[in-house]
Amino acid sequence: MGQVAFWGSAHGQVATTANVIASATIIGLEYSLRTLVAHTHWSRSTLEAAFLKHAAHREESLFDFSDTGIDALERLARSGRLSPEIIQDYTKPILKDRLDLLSGTTKPDEEMFASIHEVIPGIFATANRFYNLSLIDVNSGHQNTLTKAVLGSSDLIVVNLNQNISLLERFFSKEDWPDVLNEKPFIIVLGQYDAESKYTATNIARRFRYKGPIYTVPYCTGFMDACNDRNVLDFFLRNRYVAKGHENYAFIQEVSKLGKAILEHLKIDVDAALEEGIL
Repeated sequence: MGQVAFWGSAHGQVATTANVIASATIIGLEYSLRTLVAHTHWSRSTLEAAFLKHAAHREESLFDFSDTGIDALERLARSGRLSPEIIQDYTKPILKDRLDLLSGTTKPDEEMFASIHEVIPGIFATANRFYNLSLIDVNSGHQNTLTKAVLGSSDLIVVNLNQNISLLERFFSKEDWPDVLNEKPFIIVLGQYDAESKYTATNIARRFRYKGPIYTVPYCTGFMDACNDRNVLDFFLRNRYVAKGHENYAFIQEVSKLGKAILEHLKIDVDAALEEGIL
């Protein structure tokens, strides 16, 4: 139904990967959809480590990447043997029939991996014939060839920013603005959000005369600890129904809003998908 690229304007500053992790987990828990989460980074991503406790390949060890992940799909794509029905065999299940993880490359040379841009749109297009939703964490900036390929083939771009005024000025002045945003639908999310800052989402929208909604993922110590402890799924299961006033309440609520917004922008029937969510 849809391919979503999570893109940030500055590397290591806007919590893009953390926002992908949170969004993928909440969508997997709340909606009856087949969701794929992946990344296109050369080095091993925090995304994989966050799910490590619950990731287990169907037939092989978690640490044997020789015939799993994006490298395996690239080989199949180049040989003309890639099909929607077999993609799931090369992923790691996080939530059965709801959320699968496509691990990243193990190629020792970044230049070797970079050539995947030739086939990456076809890989994810094929995946989208099996999965209802694909969430892809891409490299920041707008000069990376692989990032351009994924952004260009996506149905929606989630632009990850923060409350740093210099970064915001560069984005809204279109100094840090990929041309693809002039052609593709996108939504903005502020990562590591501090609701006590004077630079609230409302004030940022007003300052830059931005008319669309701005979503937030509040800073959450428990979530960041869970990423480090490699048990993000457990964190969400424990905190999904916490009461208002709980230290993790705002985080869960805002991530849930972001997940719903992503589905609505893709015109996925949220109510129908929600009916069979995991309780």
